Amino acid sequence: MLLAEKYQLNVNEQSHRIIRDTIRDRYFTDVTEECSVDLPDGITETHNGVITFLSNDIRHDVMYAFVTECLVKDDDLEFFLTTASRDVISEYCRSWMYKRSDGERCLYVPDRPEKMYALFIDKVQLDIITHCTMSDEGIHYRIRRRLGVPEEVLKWDQEARERYVEYAKRGTQTVHHARGMIVGCAGAGKTTLLKRLLGCSEKEIGNVKSTEGLEVHEEIFELCDEAKSLKAKGKYINQNNVENTSEKLDAKTLTFFDFGGQCAYYACHQIYLTRRAFYVVVVDASKRLDQKVDEKVCDQDGSVFSGWTYGDYFVFWLKSIHTYCGSDNENDQKPIVLIVATHWEEELRQFKDKNKLMDSLRDQLPKASNLSQYIREDRLHCIQLSVPLDDLERSFYEIACHQRWKESIPKEWFFFQIEINQKKNSRRIMEISEITTEVPETSADSQKSFNEVSKGKLDMLRYYHDAGKVLYFDENGLDERLIIDIQWFIDAFKHIITDRLHFTGIPGNEKDWDEYYKSGYLRNALLKKIWKSKDDKLFEMLKKENEEYEIKLGSFRYDKRYLGYHQESLLHFMQRLGLLVVGKDSHYVPCMNRKEMEPAVPDLIRRSESKSSVVVYRFTFLPFFFFFRLVVACIQEKNWIVLKTHNTPCLYKDAALFSVEGYIIVLSVTNESIQLQIVHPKPGCILERDKTQLIQEKVENKLNDFAGKFHRKLLFARGFRCRVDDSKLIAMDIKDYFLSEEDIQRDDEEMICPLHSVIDQHFINTKELKRFWKI
Repeated sequence: MLLAEKYQLNVNEQSHRIIRDTIRDRYFTDVTEECSVDLPDGITETHNGVITFLSNDIRHDVMYAFVTECLVKDDDLEFFLTTASRDVISEYCRSWMYKRSDGERCLYVPDRPEKMYALFIDKVQLDIITHCTMSDEGIHYRIRRRLGVPEEVLKWDQEARERYVEYAKRGTQTVHHARGMIVGCAGAGKTTLLKRLLGCSEKEIGNVKSTEGLEVHEEIFELCDEAKSLKAKGKYINQNNVENTSEKLDAKTLTFFDFGGQCAYYACHQIYLTRRAFYVVVVDASKRLDQKVDEKVCDQDGSVFSGWTYGDYFVFWLKSIHTYCGSDNENDQKPIVLIVATHWEEELRQFKDKNKLMDSLRDQLPKASNLSQYIREDRLHCIQLSVPLDDLERSFYEIACHQRWKESIPKEWFFFQIEINQKKNSRRIMEISEITTEVPETSADSQKSFNEVSKGKLDMLRYYHDAGKVLYFDENGLDERLIIDIQWFIDAFKHIITDRLHFTGIPGNEKDWDEYYKSGYLRNALLKKIWKSKDDKLFEMLKKENEEYEIKLGSFRYDKRYLGYHQESLLHFMQRLGLLVVGKDSHYVPCMNRKEMEPAVPDLIRRSESKSSVVVYRFTFLPFFFFFRLVVACIQEKNWIVLKTHNTPCLYKDAALFSVEGYIIVLSVTNESIQLQIVHPKPGCILERDKTQLIQEKVENKLNDFAGKFHRKLLFARGFRCRVDDSKLIAMDIKDYFLSEEDIQRDDEEMICPLHSVIDQHFINTKELKRFWKI
């Protein structure tokens, strides 16, 4: 009786019968214009019983009465959704949480029982993604599940979704591709775990080195339904004596991303966290969770991760997964997270049993946290890396078989993916004008040219970008090319942010290396040497593979797979992703900055006669990469100049100083907040409120823009610190001291702090706190 509750109707049994019988005949047979017998309310009936309305207005009135007054019980609605025409259902039906406009006539399809939405979607088919009910995001995951429409497409604008429907109606290809992200602290055994699953030899496993950056193992497993197991593919097939089989278009495949655990690489990692994957969080059971991470496996001293424990990294990854991939909508699919405890040998592990480990992991979580949902007994595996991993492999198989990884894409798009894979053998970046993709003869065209890129083709590139297959941005300066080899791009960046423990054999001035590791400023000359050393290794490999070809033609010296060949494009893609700022002689890489702030900076702020209060943006979880992106964006902001002291930029591991129209802008970061303060350095001068608010608006626009780039908007609250410690005016700890703007709506010269009205009682001046800000 959900419908009756929705409309709050008292159903008239007589009108129920008359309208239902009449409209059923009218809408489930052909309409004729001839009328012979007049019926009440402007309805006529021919001699053969066909009902015709004298006007559209009458038709709408009677039909609306029918769908709202007669379709009250679930059986009535099920009958209607099963037998009515597609056009009628599309015209009148809406999802349960749809918000109709004034005067709009519609029937709400209840979301319970589940079959009601299924009947609705199955009847309308692909046209539902251009239907007005799409404004209710609660139906999106059901559409994806029933029709296999890619999740990203459902979030596109109306015109783009209409183009997708046009392409899809010409033919689709089903793709079932799961992705697993293996994350965790350095040295936990992530790579060894993957090698075990591949069935590698003991010798190869013994030679495993810590992962640098991120390794993408594209479709290395095929799901074997008969054995309910994983079957190695590609280069691992012959190596492991697995029978080689021809590629099947409908094969179910599994890709793994192996994330390096060194904190230096985390800026790269967070770009690739996605809802299109399940997560394997690896913890080392031979380490205590309160134990500081061994500097031999992770060089974190001086970084924002300094002093972190193994438990800190575990919580960090759960927070990252929840922030980037979780959802507050109960109807959305939740991230799938497996926790794998390695080194579970009795003589090594620090935990008595599995339950004790689970309790210890939960103890690491912040109070009132909802992260405990990811610590489940059925998704916690305690393993020994020296023995077969049958149970874990079975779990991977079951997860990878899930329907959430299955989707249908237009065949034109699918053939483009085949072309990309072929092109990757000889190049890494492609010009848009170079790309042609063959499509089936049943399509409108036998061949599509990208010389003039249409909106439909841009949709295809956007889909492959969202799916992690290519990098493409439809923006000036980047829209003429796309990166088709993601691993190559990742490698290019990881070579730049190489952990000190992985720095071997790369030439360069020692002074340049020291400057880079301290300040994050990478001289262009050093960058060229870093990338050239990698290109030299590629050259030797290509030469060894085909030495005769190299001697005759010398083509490998100009190969389009070299990093140096694409330096300008690589740097601009990295800048677009917020990884660095491109400069003329040097480039700023904020995640490499370990520079401490000079005492002169807070002294300058303290002495200033005119300065604002510190406005605080508090996050439930703040990825440090978020602050790095903000700094990169501010450096590129017109008329924002990075301040210098002793000819050195005032950019620090946790703060950045800029000059705008004579004002000093101070941005800083703590574990849970980004903070903003504005200072006028000249004695006798005062801040102007309209200018401070303009700066505030620019910063907040950037914060909101970056927050919206996550799967779900990264929420933050604006407020102030209730008490200022004179010893530190920026990057202040706000724990137990954060006042939200709702706490100080009054403009009192003096009021008791609502956070400390009894213990540690003190007073605050709300008028002064808000004086220069738009609140």
